[in-house]
Amino acid sequence: MPREDGYKNLVPNEERTPDELRSITQKGGIASGVARRRKRSMREAADYYLALPETDRRRVNALLRDEVEPEDVDNQMSVVMGMAEAAKRGDARAAGVLLKMLGEEAPQEDPGADALENARKLLGGVESAID
Repeated sequence: MPREDGYKNLVPNEERTPDELRSITQKGGIASGVARRRKRSMREAADYYLALPETDRRRVNALLRDEVEPEDVDNQMSVVMGMAEAAKRGDARAAGVLLKMLGEEAPQEDPGADALENARKLLGGVESAID
């Protein structure tokens, strides 16, 4: 439950001096830069790790059985293989991630079919008008 006096200490920007506004925006810009650098660092670390060769011999053998080129056997390929296996077992989220990686959207239901069914209900059995 929000505190009733929670807004008493807030000062609108219109009531702040230009120096205060400049100081606040400067602090926000600095924090934004820190967050961007941290995010970039995490992305680079993930990219580095995924480019390392796969060390689990069972996974390597499974990838080679699936006719993956030996130079392509790395952690990234192992992750993709794991998602593909999960999608084959019926994991809808894994299938969605794979489709998103391929640049495709998840197949949607035909929106026209719903509209057609609603029209049939509204017309109350007048089939020839719809077909």
